Amino acid sequence: MAIKNGIKMKKTFVLLLITIILLSCSTKYHGYVYDFDKKTPVSNVEVYTKDSLNITFSANDGYFKIKVKEKVKELIFKKKGFQPHVLKTISVQSGEFIRELPFGDTIYLISKNSKYSRPIITLPGNNDK
Repeated sequence: MAIKNGIKMKKTFVLLLITIILLSCSTKYHGYVYDFDKKTPVSNVEVYTKDSLNITFSANDGYFKIKVKEKVKELIFKKKGFQPHVLKTISVQSGEFIRELPFGDTIYLISKNSKYSRPIITLPGNNDK
């Protein structure tokens, strides 16, 4: 009887350890979403990734938190009345080294009625006009 209990405890411990390892493999992104013109929090902003089915919404204070199983290249922020925004989560350094950008910062969305817009970025060597 004592041997069976010992084996059962070992199995339980192994399952618990595997669960902890799997849960720690996920990545969390978080921050605040604000209106660029008014400098006020924006609630109910959709925050999601192309690579994942995970989606979350910003709270009344603009705070969002999204958990994904793998590191993703970008987060997408979308709300009716605002310009959609794609935020890169990975940065290329010196053409070789890739690092994840820090989060916990404020992301600003620009209203479709705003006089401001995000600059259009043209990549070097892209001559499409």
